[in-house]
Amino acid sequence: MSRTPLVDAWLTAMAARRHPLQVPGHKMQYLDGSAALGADLLVQLVRDDVPLQGGVDDNAFSGHYLVDAEDLWAQEVGADHSRFLVGGSSQGNIAALSAVARPGLPVAVDRTSHRSTQGALVVSGARPVWIFPTLHPEFHLPIGVSPSQVSGVADDVTAAFVTSPSYIGTLCDVRGLAGAAHERGIPLVVDQAWGAHLAFLGRGGLSEGADVLVTSVHKALLGYSQTAVVSMRDGRVDRAHLDRCVDLTATTSPSGTLLASIDATRSVMERDGHAALERIIDAVAGVRRRLARVPGLVVLDDDNADCAVDPTKITLLLPGTGASGLDVGDALWDLGHGPESADRDTVVLTVTVADESAFLAEFAETLAGIVEAHRGDARAFAPTAVWQVEPEVVLTPREAFFARHRRVRLADAVGEVSAEQFCPYPPGVPLLAPGERVTRATVEAIRAAGLIGRVAYSSDPTLETIEIVEQP
Repeated sequence: MSRTPLVDAWLTAMAARRHPLQVPGHKMQYLDGSAALGADLLVQLVRDDVPLQGGVDDNAFSGHYLVDAEDLWAQEVGADHSRFLVGGSSQGNIAALSAVARPGLPVAVDRTSHRSTQGALVVSGARPVWIFPTLHPEFHLPIGVSPSQVSGVADDVTAAFVTSPSYIGTLCDVRGLAGAAHERGIPLVVDQAWGAHLAFLGRGGLSEGADVLVTSVHKALLGYSQTAVVSMRDGRVDRAHLDRCVDLTATTSPSGTLLASIDATRSVMERDGHAALERIIDAVAGVRRRLARVPGLVVLDDDNADCAVDPTKITLLLPGTGASGLDVGDALWDLGHGPESADRDTVVLTVTVADESAFLAEFAETLAGIVEAHRGDARAFAPTAVWQVEPEVVLTPREAFFARHRRVRLADAVGEVSAEQFCPYPPGVPLLAPGERVTRATVEAIRAAGLIGRVAYSSDPTLETIEIVEQP
């Protein structure tokens, strides 16, 4: 078994049963389930919480356990440098984009990127030049940004930022995008939050030419929630500057437990990951074949998507069945099998190496029955608003974020400049962001999204009002 420096140090700290005179406030007194204050409520919640500083390592980090674990991750995924994160891929995206962007200068960004890219634009002060993925002609779903779009950006663009896999599992041509970016003399950053497993299949973005890669360890792999990694190749990105951007966005009190789970995940994937991924890919292929036999149901794959699709993702397109994805999703929640997301036309299911092949085969039969139970009249595919947005950027997100604001009714905001973000969640892709012109179509899309799910990050959860930029 490979070395696990952070895991080993965490186990040592657990066994030491120390009583530190420093944070955290619970003083690690719940490790043995003792009668510490509030143990009836807290023992199962915080008993494994060991801080990095003063727990897994000393205050000076003289054991170098974290750095050693990060180096091992980098070696495994073909990076020159990696940093562990406890703020999810959101932190990774903010750090990565900030590392390659410059205040006031344009950066090319895939519009279907996660809302955290807007945070990066606020932090960096960069001006977004949005690039738009090709949409499938029938399904109206994103099937990847093309290299020609990167080739065609303006001369002063400092970097290109794309998302692959997308939320629904479609994959960009990262190799082609990297070639196009490098011909322009700019780095390519890939948000591969949903595809951390791809690196263990030899298909990670770094092996295909990306300069910076952001991956969520908790989404498709085995780490604690919030865990992620940002990795890079030397040459086009300043390693020290990326480190500063990571540190800018990081807590100074990281959990050694969360960080150790990244180290453990890398070791498990190094040892067993290839066989586990082969098994789960085979199981997902079986689920896809079974569900494809349901009349009218489309199961997204390489053949019908017109692009490569993550082999572990299950995305169902329901219009041909007449069933509503919302009803199917509710039925799955009732069974304890909540989907990643569900809207009228689609249901998205995330499968990982933690899933069992037998469970997936049984689940396929259950899901086929649910779709049949909700069958109705076939309908046409309806475009989803978040994949259709082509905004008018009036101000940079940073300018709009820090400008003087005033609140108006959303219905009266057409023509104004938004000071805030409206983001249906999932998939976490903004309908409207700071600095963008409010249009009538945007208002209607926000209202429609609010009827079927959560629209996050807006200041008025009722969606009745909006903060707009106060014009001089």
